[in-house]
Amino acid sequence: MHESLHRRRRDRPRAPSVEAMTESTIAAPTPRLKRAAAPDVARGLVLIGIALANVPFFLFGTELGIALKPISDDPTDQWTNAFVAMLFDNRSYPLFALLFGYGMTQLLSREHARGASWEDTRRLLIRRNLWLIAFGAAHGVLLFFGDILGPYGLLGLALVLLIRASGKVLAVVGWICFGMLVLIGAFEGLSGLFGEVGGMTTGAPFGSAAADSFGWAVLLRAGEWFVQMIGMPFGGIGLLAPMILGMWLARHRVLENPTPHLRRLGVAAGVGITVSLLGALPLALALLGTWAPSIWVEPLVTMLHAGTGALGAVGYVALIAILAGRRETPGPISRIFAALGQRSLSGYLTQSVVFVIVFAPYAVGLGDQVGIAEASQIAVITWLGTLIVANLLAAVDKPGPAEWLLRTIVYRPRRGTVTPSSEANTAT
Repeated sequence: MHESLHRRRRDRPRAPSVEAMTESTIAAPTPRLKRAAAPDVARGLVLIGIALANVPFFLFGTELGIALKPISDDPTDQWTNAFVAMLFDNRSYPLFALLFGYGMTQLLSREHARGASWEDTRRLLIRRNLWLIAFGAAHGVLLFFGDILGPYGLLGLALVLLIRASGKVLAVVGWICFGMLVLIGAFEGLSGLFGEVGGMTTGAPFGSAAADSFGWAVLLRAGEWFVQMIGMPFGGIGLLAPMILGMWLARHRVLENPTPHLRRLGVAAGVGITVSLLGALPLALALLGTWAPSIWVEPLVTMLHAGTGALGAVGYVALIAILAGRRETPGPISRIFAALGQRSLSGYLTQSVVFVIVFAPYAVGLGDQVGIAEASQIAVITWLGTLIVANLLAAVDKPGPAEWLLRTIVYRPRRGTVTPSSEANTAT
């Protein structure tokens, strides 16, 4: 009996050695041609919202009103502020956060399918988020204090702790974080109160936008970015709510295979977008000058705007899944936006490069010369430019430069591993 037992043990297949690892077990990004269309389409589209939400922070020398929006008597500027508040502010970043959580869970599933252990996958996730923080530090210091890469990387480290949690745990943590997101939204409405106590009401929202030299701007941005990062345990924890929702959606492959979920996606799109528009209406009316909320009501207005914005993000992604995710082969319109979505990191960083060149006092210097309407036009043109370049890169099957760099660092060959040459040119 003992001999038979030893024989069975000898005949049992052994785990492959590191040197014998094949393509199926090595960490590598998913080939672009095999990626689901809906998440990439959503990433490409959301970048226009991020551009419009960010561009006001590159302007300076103007008085600031509710939600730190530049005040203007020009009706075109007022309507632009209202339009962006209705559709993009507090909606684009939660949508991007949802897709971030979705992508992390996709990475976990992919590594599990390759046969990678949880320990190896966890190291990969941690390494990827640490490098994202490093990218964010460079972006925040050199270009834009309001960088999201660093905060998302920091929150991504928290997601590593939750990524294998039960649905009940995710629900509890997600609802707590959603409450924080709504509460933090009140801070966008405190500008009037700050003005009453002699705080910031004129000039740039943050000093780096008005810096007259690149070196001085870098020093100011370094301080602004650092303050943002150390404030993340409170100021940014609300974004964990859409990230956790994205993780849950990825577990059910809702964006990759939306057909079984069409009814629920339709309800989410209809309810989410409607609630989002209604919740943004008070802020939009205030920006149009139709009504003037008191300094005590303004925080309630921005809280409503932030809370319903997260629901709007869910509605947007549900609508995109319905329109772009049902076909096995993406249609021509989906491919256009997906090309940018597959290169969203490069597209996002390019926006900041263009905005610094156009608006900074030490460059072209339009930051105190144009209104929000003209600045928003520049933002849209910038997004269109990144869309065109992304499709040119897609035509020759090349990644964006930032994706190439991040992928090269994160998936770099380690001692004893084999690099799968057939996946050497893939997106993150």
